[in-house]
Amino acid sequence: MQVVSKKCVVSSRDLDFLAYSFARMRFHGRHLCTNAITGNMDEDCRMWFLKRYDFYFEQLNEKELTE
Repeated sequence: MQVVSKKCVVSSRDLDFLAYSFARMRFHGRHLCTNAITGNMDEDCRMWFLKRYDFYFEQLNEKELTE
């Protein structure tokens, strides 16, 4: 299990899945509060999650533009 930070017990695979899931929800028009989603994460986990979340959201937008 690859851990995002020493304080964060959640694996990077789990956080990556959540980041992708929330990015898809946002892409489909759901309003999401990232502060509520990341509220219990330590700073390393929060930053890692938000980078992946933004990456997936941008990826979905780019895919939409090319289709």
